[in-house]
Amino acid sequence: MKRLILLFWLVSLTFSLANGQLSDGGSWYKTPDDLIKDIYVLVSAKKGGDVNWQKVRSLFNDEAVVILRTSREKSTQFTADGFIQDFKDFYENAEVKANGFGEKILSMKTMEYKDIAFVATVYSAAITGSQRPPSRGVDLWLLGKKDGLWKITSIVNEVIPAGQELSSDFPEKEL
Repeated sequence: MKRLILLFWLVSLTFSLANGQLSDGGSWYKTPDDLIKDIYVLVSAKKGGDVNWQKVRSLFNDEAVVILRTSREKSTQFTADGFIQDFKDFYENAEVKANGFGEKILSMKTMEYKDIAFVATVYSAAITGSQRPPSRGVDLWLLGKKDGLWKITSIVNEVIPAGQELSSDFPEKEL
């Protein structure tokens, strides 16, 4: 009986630890690309929809550093929790709350070596149904494997000014 209880406890612990690292498809993130593609989906929400912030948080290393462009002249450094709080605050905007918000990857380049990876994305972001054109930006992601799972260790972000194009090294094409 003790062995059965111990086996049940170990199986439950394994599933609870793994729950945060499952993709929407229900499988482990096999590649850095899978994780990055999913985070853009996870931070997007339809009108009245909720974001699973606990799942978003599970994708980050505990010591992750996030540097986002917060105005034309300034970038701000966040922890993973600060990044999530900044998103939560954004979702409190009346227009966002009423209509939803979405980000999508326009193009992506990845370099992976053993337990580290670098992913560069060009993305668009827009409040659903807004008359304003979507904004575009570049996210640079650093990932590392921790306990066999890909985790985000760092993000650096830059907004692409309206009318400015990127070099041909990074063509924009929707994935």
